Amino acid sequence: MNNLFYSRDGTPFFSLGGQVHNSSSYSEETMRRAWKAAEALGLNTVAAPVFWNLLEPEEGVYDYSQVHMLLQQAEAHGMHLILLWFGSWKNGASQYIPVWMRTQKERFRWVQTIQHFETRVLSPHCEENRQADARAFSRLLAYLKSHDTKGIVIGVQIENEPGQIGTPRDYSDIGERAYKSRVPKAVMDWLQEPGPCAQAGRAGGSKVREIWLKHGGRTQGDWEEVFGFHAAEICTAYAFAVYINSVSAAGKREFGIPAYVNVWLGEMYNRVAGIDYPSGGAASRVLDLWKRFTPDIDAICPDIYYNDYLMYGNICEKYAGPDNPLYIPESGATAMNAVNTFRGIVEFGLCGIHCFGIDSLTDREGNLKPGVQEYANMVRIVRAAAPLIQKYQGTGRLYAVTQYEGSAFDYIDFGDFVGRVVCTNPLDDPYAEDTRPYLDAAHTEDEHYHVRGKGLIVYEGNGSFYLAGEGFRLNLIRKDTIEGMTTGVRTSNFQNLRHQEYLEVAEGHFEADMKFVTDRLRTGDECDHGLWVHSDIGVVHALLEEGMK
Repeated sequence: MNNLFYSRDGTPFFSLGGQVHNSSSYSEETMRRAWKAAEALGLNTVAAPVFWNLLEPEEGVYDYSQVHMLLQQAEAHGMHLILLWFGSWKNGASQYIPVWMRTQKERFRWVQTIQHFETRVLSPHCEENRQADARAFSRLLAYLKSHDTKGIVIGVQIENEPGQIGTPRDYSDIGERAYKSRVPKAVMDWLQEPGPCAQAGRAGGSKVREIWLKHGGRTQGDWEEVFGFHAAEICTAYAFAVYINSVSAAGKREFGIPAYVNVWLGEMYNRVAGIDYPSGGAASRVLDLWKRFTPDIDAICPDIYYNDYLMYGNICEKYAGPDNPLYIPESGATAMNAVNTFRGIVEFGLCGIHCFGIDSLTDREGNLKPGVQEYANMVRIVRAAAPLIQKYQGTGRLYAVTQYEGSAFDYIDFGDFVGRVVCTNPLDDPYAEDTRPYLDAAHTEDEHYHVRGKGLIVYEGNGSFYLAGEGFRLNLIRKDTIEGMTTGVRTSNFQNLRHQEYLEVAEGHFEADMKFVTDRLRTGDECDHGLWVHSDIGVVHALLEEGMK
């Protein structure tokens, strides 16, 4: 398991969290609804912004009351915190910088468009900007080191979807000098390294290097001469990467807590840098460059609001890799995102996921709004299965159940068993049949069936299965000989399910050291329709006779 966050004892921590709305962390009162929502969703982490304009209201004068409030509230609610540093940039603009910076425009420089319109974006080429941000961020982390003695904060996000909206590059005098200067030697040396440059995720390949080669592979020149059409974005990305890495390095000298950068994806609309997404951020086109020049940043993390199968997989494949843990800081609390989470865990090594705007996911009484329940169910399932994820992620023994439109079935070859996953919601599958079998007396309502099939299956071998999820059941056929598999008892689904060689089927939970504790044994009718799951029963363990041979 490729992790980003860890508990105080050093064990990997799967962060199931939610981010509050941008202005919710201003006060204790505005955070109350967020904490209630986090509890209703079953989260273990809350991500909340810390604002530069509150932390440093006067230059060199620091006020830690906002941070103190968040630490106190998180401890009171028994949750972890991730602090989001709203410093130089938030969503491609500079909305949270102190007033004293805004009023010194000759000292703290701003990005300009080609028409020399001054945007509301701090220039990444300005050294005064960088130094001021680094000083403030280092003071924040120094405060955390001395005051967060219980390890409540598990990580920090540096900036928020950094980059610049409104222009692909900075056309101010300092921006022009940077763009028309020679590409730094460090960049040229990287491009000319033997073999592939730093690969961008599992998809492989260096996009910046591909652009360079396509433009002629020059070994010197200014940014446009070397990179051509994409020069503006690449030059800007280098400036942002070096700036933000410097901020992170300053903070880590005070406190070596995990630090990451989140990304406004470049796969948006017409995919024009500076218009459809912030130019200079770690979009997939420049991800390889970002990874090379941010050694003091622990992960570059995509904010994924896409629900469709192809785009979700495409983004995960680009950002997940052995050198970059896949953590999704922002997403939607949707049923499809709940399904995709299990795919992310198994296929891409997902080590944490947060949904955005948790304080608007409940009504005034604190109840989850319609459409959110399946996401909350996912959280419950992953929390129950966390020990299994920690042990089996990446081993080939962990399988995802993910139901998409038009499919009510799946097939899994476990080696010595064949598994048929049958979902309880047909989702317009024309071949769906017997999708609503008896489960048990406590699970007979529509809410137990009308959910998307999703969850995890672990096969340890020797007939030992673990399942966690909802909306599906697993039917097994022993894969011994072709004669055995084609006997009448096994070819009849009705007969096969009633002749499963179970030694034991148990519902339960995990305690320390992967110890499985049985809460209830299943027999009779509760076993005669396959191994079924629901989000409120924890983990199901089935042991078949093979496990005794």
